[in-house]
Amino acid sequence: MGFLGKNVGSVIVLVVEGAYPYRKGGLANWIQDFMRGMEAYQFYLVTIVDRRETCGAFVYELPANVVGLQELVLEAEDLEQAPAHWTLGADPSRWLTEILDVDVWDLASSRWALQTPQIFSQVFQWIKYNYPQAPFLPLYRQIRSLFGNLLGLLAQLELPADTCWIHALSTGYAGYVATYLSRRLTCPLVLSEHGLYLLEKEEVLSRSPQLVTAQKDCIRWFFREMTRISYSQARTVTSLFKGVQKQQVQLGCAAHKCQVIPNGLNWEDWRQFQIREARQNPRIGAIIRWTPLKNVLELLFIHAALCRQGYPVTLVILGAVEDVTYWEVCQRAIQRWKIPNVEILGHCSVQEHLPDWTCLVLPSLSEGQPLAVLEAMAAGLPCVVSDVGSCRQLLCQELEGTGTAGFCVRPGDRTGFIVALRQILDNPKLGIEMGQAGRRRVQAFYQQEQVLAAYQKIYEVE
Repeated sequence: MGFLGKNVGSVIVLVVEGAYPYRKGGLANWIQDFMRGMEAYQFYLVTIVDRRETCGAFVYELPANVVGLQELVLEAEDLEQAPAHWTLGADPSRWLTEILDVDVWDLASSRWALQTPQIFSQVFQWIKYNYPQAPFLPLYRQIRSLFGNLLGLLAQLELPADTCWIHALSTGYAGYVATYLSRRLTCPLVLSEHGLYLLEKEEVLSRSPQLVTAQKDCIRWFFREMTRISYSQARTVTSLFKGVQKQQVQLGCAAHKCQVIPNGLNWEDWRQFQIREARQNPRIGAIIRWTPLKNVLELLFIHAALCRQGYPVTLVILGAVEDVTYWEVCQRAIQRWKIPNVEILGHCSVQEHLPDWTCLVLPSLSEGQPLAVLEAMAAGLPCVVSDVGSCRQLLCQELEGTGTAGFCVRPGDRTGFIVALRQILDNPKLGIEMGQAGRRRVQAFYQQEQVLAAYQKIYEVE
């Protein structure tokens, strides 16, 4: 849906779904810092959005080494009748593989082919065989929607020239589009997973009561198959920590392709931060998106409990409203339960606010290797976080000469969070020691130059 129009030499095509450059957050910040740090390379962005209104609504200024941009819209549109130059095969379970060999100019007509009697008959037989007890029409519409959206997405592609690498920032649609580009342009593919897209998708599915079981099974199969195909095409598959790497192998990725590259910060941006003495009126901070997976509602109840116990704390929340409905639920909870001393600041400069905080709290149900925790550690703040993803590794893993940088608590354990926060509030010396340990850990093991060097080594392999 558009180009920046610069002349390019050999470029790396970055494919990303949803986050960058439209929404502030961990992955989007990583992409921005990554491209700026890799200043010797040129990047061409292929972004995937779910609504046309999102196109062009950037919240980041694109770095100077971004030489091109395409915006692909996942939103389905009505199709006019057109001759189909290619028709889908008889077995829908093979369609995701077959689509990879379709020329770009045939994709739109192939999408139209989904509405033909022939395809209807093929899908009917497939549903009858695989889901004999399921209601037919909802499942048929689900299959047509999944493949129609995917074909429509691919049909918008304009193949970039002079490409040397394709780099996808997740599986799912981004991984599949990147696989298609890798196949059509005969360029190697590197796939980076900051979280496991597939497992997050399945978590959302499990909380979707409007879908019948067969629909959920079909959607689950669709995204699992896209993941398998992306793993198969990729030359290298990176993750942030070994726990994700193990899951990648369990999901079908060849172990020899897997490589762990943790997150990192530019230490020069954090060198000036000093460990602060305890405040008389402590401020507990959260850098968090308003979504159920981030468990903001639970954070509010944890804060309310501390206030009831007599602690003069203020809760400060930085982050985007990603789920408006969930944000409204949280606002109603604040009003209904009269939760005091809550400051909701939206998007702000993290570095401006961290000096005023006593500690960081992150009660998420799911995380990879959160940049918010690394930033708090670099700023000398103790952290109280859910024991998910690599949070325990960040804070508590035994690393020579560093110490423990905070507490890890079982997800959903409200009492555990309250006890951990009280230890920091009651013992300022402990908080200072943990803050010092966090800075040592970031400086020694989580610097951006280490990340950039690892990816540069990948890109330079012929």
